[in-house]
Amino acid sequence: MPETLPAPVPVPHDPEVVRAAAEAAVWAHPALLGYRELRTELRTGVAALGLLDHDDGPPVPGDGTRSADPLLLRSSAWLDLRAEPAVVGHADLPAGLYSGAQVIDLLGRTVAHVGAARTGTRAGDWAVVGPDWDGPVPPGVRGVLRSASSLVRVLTRTAVPRPGDLPAARAVQRAYRVRPLHALGGVTPPRPAPSVAWLPWDEERAWGAGFVDYLALLLRLARPTDPADRERVERWVRLGVLPGGPDGWGAHGPDARTRVLVARGAALGAAQLEDALRREGMGAAAGAGAGARSASLRRAVAAEHELHAPEPDEVRTLRWRAVDGEPLDGHRRYRMTLPAPVPARLHWSLAAHAEPSGELVANRARRYALGPGTPDLPRGPDGALVVALQHDTPVDATGRAGWLPVPPGPFSLVLRLYAPAPGPGWSPVLRAVG
Repeated sequence: MPETLPAPVPVPHDPEVVRAAAEAAVWAHPALLGYRELRTELRTGVAALGLLDHDDGPPVPGDGTRSADPLLLRSSAWLDLRAEPAVVGHADLPAGLYSGAQVIDLLGRTVAHVGAARTGTRAGDWAVVGPDWDGPVPPGVRGVLRSASSLVRVLTRTAVPRPGDLPAARAVQRAYRVRPLHALGGVTPPRPAPSVAWLPWDEERAWGAGFVDYLALLLRLARPTDPADRERVERWVRLGVLPGGPDGWGAHGPDARTRVLVARGAALGAAQLEDALRREGMGAAAGAGAGARSASLRRAVAAEHELHAPEPDEVRTLRWRAVDGEPLDGHRRYRMTLPAPVPARLHWSLAAHAEPSGELVANRARRYALGPGTPDLPRGPDGALVVALQHDTPVDATGRAGWLPVPPGPFSLVLRLYAPAPGPGWSPVLRAVG
């Protein structure tokens, strides 16, 4: 049963503490989602520190993925940088294929992207170093990627434009590598770092007042690099939302009054995120307010859809859940026009996902996304691509060629532009036709 706490005695700064706790809960949301994934994967043996785990194929219906790109292969690794840096590298990448690696810190912030879109197709290795490391790197390392945290995640993504491209994409995917720095030679292997005192993951604790316990642990392993974030964390400590010092709350934890105020703030932050998720993709802003609060909400919403999503200049993502104020529904028919040329230098994909689960839904055509490798996509007189979005098979040949099957009920559309091309505003047109 949830713990029953006495009501706090009101004091002048109680509302400030509640607001600060709400701000902290939203700010921490991507980091807590990442921590949940880290602990779950390590506990269940899905992942091990220092090993790159490869998906066997792109996402398919029934695999449990949410809002995932059906034209993409992924790999994932968690790296411990406390004893020494790690090295992330890839072989030569095929020209014209999207493939890249992303390094993410424990706070859910991108450290760097490497690969076709950012650093080119030439093979190379990059040293990923923690916040306190200042040693040498072996010759031949193309660069140093400095993380704000001593543990990081590496995600690799490789496009699969056509089903027949899967064997070649797998070869590219499996040529990525992660190694300790001493494996390159010229560096003495260090002593292993001590075990981390992980907190067991508990959903009720993490999304209630206990979120501060997880955030305090993460902040002992990661240092915010943004001065505004550092000031924000210092203010949360000053108000008692977060513990100060390396030992956390100590044996007795925060006082009862603070726990109640933090619980209220956690509930307020959850309500703000729920409202932002409801508005997202419906033609309204992701959340009310401006500045850091709005930016935190945008990051939290993005993490709910795709944890550790690539940065917008690596992959631009557009999402629709409604047209003309009405939620998208597979009982209706829609058309989307993609003006030519699609501003993606290496790859693009358009997929439909069931709402609110974000899952792919099986269809008889076994077509879960459209992309540059989809054959015979119909084009209008101006070269624009015309996509038929409906559950049932279109009756005409043109509609069938450009058909993206959608779920029979509520759904969302996700368009991803890999290595988006800079230029003037580009916007697809979505309309209901029946």
